[in-house]
This record gives sequence, C-alpha cells and structure tokens, in this order.
Amino acid sequence: MHRSLHLILVLILTACSALPMTTPATPPASAKLVIAGWAGYMPQALLDAFRAETGIEVEYIVYEKQLEAIDQLRAGAEYDVVVMGNPLVPTLIAEGLLAPIDYGQVPNFRYVSANFRDLSYDPGSRYSVVFQWGVGGLVVRPDLLERPITRWADLWDPALAGKVALWLEEDQLFMIALKMMGQPLNVTDPKILDQAAERLRELLPNLVALDPAMPNAAELLAKGTYPVLYGWSFDALEGHALNPAVTFVLPEEGPLLWIDTLVVPNNSTQKAAAFQFIDFVLRPEMCALITNEIYVATANDQAMPLIDPALQNHPWIFPNGEDMLKAEYMLEPAGDLVEYRHQLWEQLLATMVR
Repeated sequence: MHRSLHLILVLILTACSALPMTTPATPPASAKLVIAGWAGYMPQALLDAFRAETGIEVEYIVYEKQLEAIDQLRAGAEYDVVVMGNPLVPTLIAEGLLAPIDYGQVPNFRYVSANFRDLSYDPGSRYSVVFQWGVGGLVVRPDLLERPITRWADLWDPALAGKVALWLEEDQLFMIALKMMGQPLNVTDPKILDQAAERLRELLPNLVALDPAMPNAAELLAKGTYPVLYGWSFDALEGHALNPAVTFVLPEEGPLLWIDTLVVPNNSTQKAAAFQFIDFVLRPEMCALITNEIYVATANDQAMPLIDPALQNHPWIFPNGEDMLKAEYMLEPAGDLVEYRHQLWEQLLATMVR
C-alpha cells in the first residue's frame, strides 16, 4: 500500500525526550577530519568556513557507491563523518559500525524538523542526523520526445531505447521497477523481487549507463544528448538553467523519497571534531547555503527564511503535499532478502547495456 510522506513521517514518529545541551567538547588544534560523501554534495564554501572558524583541516573523500563506503568501514577505514542514505543506516547500526550521536555536542539538532527525527530506521535518532532530503523523478527534454513522459512505466516504451540515461544503482533500479508495478518499495516477498527483476531485464538493454563519478548530468540534458534521465532536483534545476527546455517530472506512480544523514563511524579517533562539524552543518545559515548551492531540500526549519526566495517554494525542491501522496523511501531489506536481491542484480548486469 502506498503511503503519503505525511503518513510515513508522522506515523513512525514517537515522542522525543528533551536532549541535553552541554558545552561542546573542544577538539585538539591538530585535529583533521576525514569526511566521505557523494561528489558535489558538500559545498566547498561550507568546508572552508568550518576550517576558518575552527582551524580543523577537512579532507573530503568522494565515494561512487555507498555500499563501497560501508565495505571500507568494515575494513577499518578511518572516516570521521560519512554522508549516508537512510536505507543503509540500520545495517551500520546492527554491525556496530556507528558511534551514538552525542547530542550534548550537537545543540543545533534543535533546528531539525520534527518530521525528520526519530524515524523508523533509527529510533530515537541515536546514530544519525538528517540534514537534507528530496525526491527522485525523471528529468526530461519534452521538446525532443514524440509524446509526454508522465509515468515510470513510460521508460519501458521501445521508442525510448537508447534515450534514457541513469546511474546503474541496484536499489534505485529496483525501486523504479517496483513503482512501475504498483508494489510497495519495502517488499518482503522474494517472488515480487523476481517479478521486478524480470521488468528490469526488459529495461536494462534500452538504458545508457552514466559514469558513477559524475555529480549530475545537467549538461547532457541541456545539450539533448539524452532526453530522459532518472535524477533529482539538482539535475533538473542545473539543466534548466542551461536550457529552459529541461523540466522535472514526478511520475504518477509516485516519486522516490530519499533522506541523507550524517553519521560518525565508531572507529573515528576525532569524534569531538566530528560532532562539532555536524553541529556546524546544522546551523541554519549552513543548511541554507547547501540548498542555495546544490538545490536540495533542507530538514532544517530555521534555514527556510535564509534560502534564496526563488528556491524556497520551488516545487522541484520542496514538492507539495499532493505530489508527495505516493512518495516512499526504501529501507534496506533483511539480510537474506538483500542478498537475494543482490544475486538478482548481478545476473541482470550481464544484460547488454548500451
């Protein structure tokens, strides 16, 4: 059953107890933070401002896939802060890879909307802090298409073979297939995953795989290299700035909700500095800076007045309630099911991709 964003975020909320506000610990002057995240996700202006204020050097390491970052954590990688999507947070918690958030050192958590606290994947927000969110949809050049694109199911149209580009991410592709089928994203029946894999087997040969190191594909859309892209608000807005013909479509079956969190690995030796960085990011002016620079929705209520007025109510960044009625996010399946899905995915990758 599809659930609205309102229901998803409200029904899984529980009462949050007041968080202690103590004086943040002062990290040593020689501290250096190693932060891992997607390419283009952390504005350099924010990193520079943090270094200028604290004297703490920051090394930002780009990963291509979050699962690779998790494997690196398992192998003992010395990251201090990691940008992590909400579906994988439970796995990290279960494996003991995350340190509890010391909210005494993160007083700016008070600015995070109640809708993004105490969510089902991390009860009590013990190990992760939400700082941004958005929806996945279709970034389109309608002027280059023979008919409008309005649904996920349209991607299966043979006329679009070789015209649809996306990043080949296992979870994203399965979500698209499940949405196209009218199934909930958090399925527990392997037979439904089999059906989704069959849909993807039909689709994959018609797709163009994008370089995972590419932050976004705005230029490809603006030039018309590919008229359809699975993407996000930042792809659409940057593409639209380059070419007004670029638009963003939230498919009728429902967009894909994503939530980004900041987590601290348990083996970090710079936890005080890590919490100081998270607190810095949660400042309203820093969250507004992120929205203004990379066009993603902030989870920080107090940041809204500081966001560029042209972006504050932009429907691509902050979709309205009607658009979100069928939005869902995926949680990482149970171990045996995620292993099964991964086996299906490995088999699918043998399919010819343009």
